[in-house]
Amino acid sequence: MIKEEEFISLYVRHETELRSFARSLTLQREDASDVVQDACIAMWRKIDTLESPKAFRSWAYSYVRLTALNQRRKKQASRLEFTGEMMEIMADEWEKEGELIGAEREALARCLGELPETQRKLLGLYYTSSKTTAVELSERLQKPVAGIYKSLERTRATLRECILRKIQIAKMS
Repeated sequence: MIKEEEFISLYVRHETELRSFARSLTLQREDASDVVQDACIAMWRKIDTLESPKAFRSWAYSYVRLTALNQRRKKQASRLEFTGEMMEIMADEWEKEGELIGAEREALARCLGELPETQRKLLGLYYTSSKTTAVELSERLQKPVAGIYKSLERTRATLRECILRKIQIAKMS
């Protein structure tokens, strides 16, 4: 069983993903917001059923799924709603995709940590500011523009290989 503070932390960490999941199961953005809100209330009431923080994601997905199905049943009169079977199929696929994305994020974080500091710094400078261009980096770092592009290309390739390797290792374990 987890504590209330831990539940809040886990919910905040997964809220965007849960909203996206709910949005995939509903036709209206407002309906998705209602689903997430109702699911959160239900989860809070049943917090004692969550055994471990590691199980939060699938536990929360099941609440969002059930809440969306209940909402659909209430709106059954509308001919624009997904069938229950279709929602189940979509929910299963979304959950599988979400697991892969989560694994990719974890692998990315680990791989970033393994990069040399100069490569991490270059990526940070390039990607953390939406207005930074390779030309600006070239001037700032006093390196040729072609060198900046080549360094970014090599670093991306290194990250891609590292991420794929870590995901393969995770699949095998």
